Amino acid sequence: MSTNDASVPAETNSLSPSAPATNKTQSTDAQGQFTEAVDELIDQLQHKFDTVSRDMFGKFDDMARRLDDLEASLSVAADAGATSTSTPAK
Repeated sequence: MSTNDASVPAETNSLSPSAPATNKTQSTDAQGQFTEAVDELIDQLQHKFDTVSRDMFGKFDDMARRLDDLEASLSVAADAGATSTSTPAK
């Protein structure tokens, strides 16, 4: 067996001073990429939430307007029915 460490790659040589720095750099890069991916996903979710929220409020406003119209038409129909039954028939 040879004791020459020059032929061993830096990744497998535990005595190499550059091995921990390389692992730390890779870890930092991976962490940065992960953080960037999570931030992007959060931004996408926020955009989707805003869109769904806006659509829901639009539909709620439309439903409220339709209910107001229905209430007004029922009120008119009730008033018309009340006036026609209150007049005596001849």
